[in-house]
Amino acid sequence: MKQFISIREKRVAAAVLFVVLVAIGLNQLLYEKEYAQLDKNMSSLYKDRLMPAGYLFEISDHLYQKKILHMDEAVAAKDLVQQLKKHDDAIATLIKAYETTYLTKDEQQHWNYLLTSLEAYRRSEMNRISQVNSSASYDLQLDKNFQRAQAALGQLNALQAKEGSLLQRNSKAIIDDTVIQSYLQISMLIVLAVIGMILLLARDNPFFPGEKKAILN
Repeated sequence: MKQFISIREKRVAAAVLFVVLVAIGLNQLLYEKEYAQLDKNMSSLYKDRLMPAGYLFEISDHLYQKKILHMDEAVAAKDLVQQLKKHDDAIATLIKAYETTYLTKDEQQHWNYLLTSLEAYRRSEMNRISQVNSSASYDLQLDKNFQRAQAALGQLNALQAKEGSLLQRNSKAIIDDTVIQSYLQISMLIVLAVIGMILLLARDNPFFPGEKKAILN
């Protein structure tokens, strides 16, 4: 006489298997969702943090190049205007590129302030160039607006670093979670395999203490 697992016990085993399979499926869905978020974070870190930081650096560089031109008394007014225009065109291109990136509320406020500062600096340049003789008041105003623009760039760079650090921490947290989920999924697969072995091999199995259904040979 051989004893096999009863119908009731098979139903219990089937229910346990179903729960484990559902848990594995949900864990996989969560894993895919977090992986998609991680991919989004990495993309944002490059497109919305690293690239804009480069744009800000280039804008700052063009401003310094313009300042050097103003300090060079050997440059004629006509040549000065032409060279300044080249830098202004380059800055305008960088501004368009920067505005295509994602900006937080704080970044948008500081960006608007930077645009205002750049426009004020450009007007100061035109006022200074239009004067036949150099005037200390125009030079002072030009330098003042230059410092304002640089301060705005510095604030934006600080915000870029802050947001980039936040993205990095979020990405690390996602990676840590996916590692835990991987271990959990492996554990559930082991449980699944054990239950399967029990169903295949169990006879008077202590995991199923219920009444056995006997079948005579």
